[in-house]
Amino acid sequence: MIGTEAVQARDDEAWHEAAAKAAQAARPEDATSRALSNVVIASSSVSGRVTRVGRDAITVRDSEGGEYVLTLDERSHGVRQGRRVSLRQLQQGTPVRAGFVLMGGRTVARDVRIRR
Repeated sequence: MIGTEAVQARDDEAWHEAAAKAAQAARPEDATSRALSNVVIASSSVSGRVTRVGRDAITVRDSEGGEYVLTLDERSHGVRQGRRVSLRQLQQGTPVRAGFVLMGGRTVARDVRIRR
């Protein structure tokens, strides 16, 4: 599990590279198939409300005021009441629980569940 500090550390390229190498070494079967920028370093989730929706990212603010900018990629998806929904159509204030991974200095959304 990672916290806000790790998410905000995205500018520390040496840290990310070392963490990716360690994660890749833990799974030698993946060592040759993925660039370090595509190795998942850690995963976590955040519960909160959407504060911003952009073309390539959503921002979620948790109950303590921490903001998580989650990049959207082809594997990011939203679910509302068991049905897939577009994350780019979320509205400000929507309550969510967002699963994400830290990968290559990016915090990437995976499973974003829209709550009531």
